[in-house]
Amino acid sequence: MALNKAVKGARRTGQRITWTRDDRAKTPVDLTGATITARIKNVETGQVIASDGTFTVLTTAKMNEFTWAYGESDVGSVGRFEVQFTATYTDQKRETTYPEPWEVVDAF
Repeated sequence: MALNKAVKGARRTGQRITWTRDDRAKTPVDLTGATITARIKNVETGQVIASDGTFTVLTTAKMNEFTWAYGESDVGSVGRFEVQFTATYTDQKRETTYPEPWEVVDAF
């Protein structure tokens, strides 16, 4: 699950993410019925915030894709970050990713 860079303040675009396990087979994680949330950690300061973006699980044949429409806080500052996604299912079971590197670059 590689994340694309974002531009500071650019909320019109987001990204489409495919969630797979970190195993040799890259096994898809079934997100059917899940609610996605994320926490974002600034690599330089260690500060962690909850994403204020919108996550939408896609109903594709793969069942392991979702979109992230950035919130204001998500792209509010330039820097290097780690993002950790959590899927919470209707039965309250949870699946969490390893932190993924992400960068927000300055607009010029």
